[in-house]
Amino acid sequence: MDKSVWCVMNIRMITLTGLLLLAASPSGAHVDSHLLTDPCGSCHVGHGVADQPMLEKAEEHMCYQCHGSTAERARMEAEGRLVPGSRLKDLRVEFNKIYSHPVERGSGHSPTERLPSFSGAKTSHAECVDCHNPHQRLTNHKTMDFAVQGYSLDGQIQERALYEYNICLKCHTNAIGAKSNERDLVRDFSRSARSQHPVTSGASGRYLPSLIEPMPGGSRMNCSDCHRSEDPNSPRGPHGSQYEFMLSGNYDHDIYQDENPFAYQFCYQCHDRFSILSNESFPLHREHIEGDPLTGRRGTSCFTCHTAHGSPSNRALIEFNRQAVQPADGTGRLEFQSLSEGTGNCTLKCHNYNHAPGSY
Repeated sequence: MDKSVWCVMNIRMITLTGLLLLAASPSGAHVDSHLLTDPCGSCHVGHGVADQPMLEKAEEHMCYQCHGSTAERARMEAEGRLVPGSRLKDLRVEFNKIYSHPVERGSGHSPTERLPSFSGAKTSHAECVDCHNPHQRLTNHKTMDFAVQGYSLDGQIQERALYEYNICLKCHTNAIGAKSNERDLVRDFSRSARSQHPVTSGASGRYLPSLIEPMPGGSRMNCSDCHRSEDPNSPRGPHGSQYEFMLSGNYDHDIYQDENPFAYQFCYQCHDRFSILSNESFPLHREHIEGDPLTGRRGTSCFTCHTAHGSPSNRALIEFNRQAVQPADGTGRLEFQSLSEGTGNCTLKCHNYNHAPGSY
């Protein structure tokens, strides 16, 4: 054998050996290394399947071996790849719900990929590694950071996401400005938005009487506080839900809706129903939600007046559902004007009732 060829082969072998030793070190372990019998070998076995990093199964099916059914975990334990008695929850159940991230559809992601509603594609997909770093490790019970890429509100790639919403922006934003029905989170949570749930900006600390647990000034919410399983015992995170938009509770959007605890279960998880119906936040809350029995006017959904993300121009998350609200007769105007805390006026037509304007 030519000496130069032998040297190159030897260098490659030494390099490969070094990489394997590095990968086998505790620093390369999965999130909770105490559950794995082998830091790397519990996942990376042999040559594996094609187009995978030495995994015996592809993508989410690899994750389901531990994060799936009891039978799947029992097999991993029997093979000596998972510590016996590991208490891991079944994510396959969540992804099989009617509303879920479509992890079993498609393969791989491109940094420039856009949602179907933006690009015209017929299907969307997601991968576990879009949100989770499988090589991340927790040590000394420290809080896990976001060890995956994200996007800032300015559309800049972050090698390490700072907040959960940075990860969501990788998919749920329209970076190049094409028109779409998909909610653009940058628009909803812009720093210039007049009001928003405190996801990208800290809470103001202003007293909001309907909040069951008031938020201290500067504190934030996560997207997964709202978008998660309806079952509080399910794994945390936006995996799947039986409710539309992957919400943690039922939220009826009907233009005409009879108020009851289940109709707005989602809202009432944070906003006290008694406070809302007692008009502590807005003097006409009860009339809008329950209607007016004297006139026969029916109530309407919270969704008719409020957006759940953020309003670019109005306080109190006011953004009207145009299926229920139209411009006022005579003026052609559709607007909300806040005059002070608890007072203002609306110029619009709602339920065939003309406010031109209606003051409170």
